[in-house]
Amino acid sequence: MSSESEILLQYEESKERLDTLRADYETIFSIANTPEEFATLTVIKDQIRAEERTLRDIQARLPARESFGAKYFVEILGPHEIAFVIPPNVPRIRILEEAQEIYYKLDKRNYVFPNRYKVWLGMPSFTEGRPTETRLAIDGCVDESQNRTLADQKLFLRRKFDENETSMPTVEDLAAAHALFYIVTRQNLFRGMKIRTLNGSLYFDNLGLGMDRFSLDWNRFADVAAACHLPTAVVEKIREDKKKARGA
Repeated sequence: MSSESEILLQYEESKERLDTLRADYETIFSIANTPEEFATLTVIKDQIRAEERTLRDIQARLPARESFGAKYFVEILGPHEIAFVIPPNVPRIRILEEAQEIYYKLDKRNYVFPNRYKVWLGMPSFTEGRPTETRLAIDGCVDESQNRTLADQKLFLRRKFDENETSMPTVEDLAAAHALFYIVTRQNLFRGMKIRTLNGSLYFDNLGLGMDRFSLDWNRFADVAAACHLPTAVVEKIREDKKKARGA
């Protein structure tokens, strides 16, 4: 096994241990009622802190693509679904810039279309971070959402998730989702389509990540699909199904 493979294996094992410890802590915390149970929580909390330190040490030795994914806690939920965390005060443009650096080293090409990057550099929604962390779970190309008007797509999303609260993401959040998904998997989150958001539509082709506005109107397009925020219940079901599959 190569040294790179060993590091990746160590990372996955440490992350799995940390997830298990956190789950144990939450389970015991929800029922803790005796001194022994609270003492157990203290022990688990110390174990969590130790494992977090171990994970940070391993992350520092990861290859660029894997380090990028680890930094934003990327979880690939499916072929066009992703969950990730944007830390406090990190602007969306920084994620795109990091993706650009990695992609250019790999393929000597722009990740973001240069003219579009210049526009986004002038938009506070891209260049200003939020004071608290942002947790996102996004379906970047919802099945059967193409060839519908914008209004029809919004209705379709509500019905698809059984009236669970869901909405289209912003361009800024979908751009960050695509950057993380593409660098980590080398796959196009949009599956070759243009994707509607709340404030524009994104696409990714040989020239890089770009944006247009025509597909915001009332027309139908066979190559224009929709993105959406995944409801928490849907994300938890995906995770549970994956756990069951691993245990099978």
